[in-house]
Amino acid sequence: MPVTGKWKLTINTPMGTQTPTLTINTDGTGVLEGQRGTQKISDLKIDGEKVTYSVQFSGMGQEITLKCSATVDGDALRGRMDTPMGGVDFTGERVT
Repeated sequence: MPVTGKWKLTINTPMGTQTPTLTINTDGTGVLEGQRGTQKISDLKIDGEKVTYSVQFSGMGQEITLKCSATVDGDALRGRMDTPMGGVDFTGERVT
C-alpha cells in the first residue's frame, strides 16, 4: 500500500491529544492541517512503506521544526515526531 494519500493522525502530547490531517501527494509535496492552520511539509522522502518529512511553524515566539518519520502498514500508519522539547509517538488512519 503506498504512503501517498490523506491520513488522520492522533498525537498524544503534553498539551493534549492533537488530530491533524497529513496529506502526502504523489508529486512529493504535502501538507499538515491542524489547530495551527496548514503547513507545507518539507524534506519529504518516501522509501517503500517508510516516510520522513519536516514541518515548520511559529509557536511560543519562535520558529519550530518537527522532524517526523513513519511506517505504513495497509491503512494504518505509526510514527515518531521529534520536537525541540522531546519526541512523541503518533498513529494514523488512511482517509483516502
